[in-house]
Amino acid sequence: MNDYSFSETELKSLALLLRKHEEGLDPALDGFLQFLEKYVYSTMTIEEAELFFR
Repeated sequence: MNDYSFSETELKSLALLLRKHEEGLDPALDGFLQFLEKYVYSTMTIEEAELFFR
């Protein structure tokens, strides 16, 4: 397997994409989505995160 380091922009984009399509996601991706959301929340204020996920 190849290693890949995601940029902050990529992580935020993935979090938003997966959140928008959460209903159709394979449950196997639940942990990955939780990781992405936790990352986003750790880099933003609550207000910024609320606006981001609208």
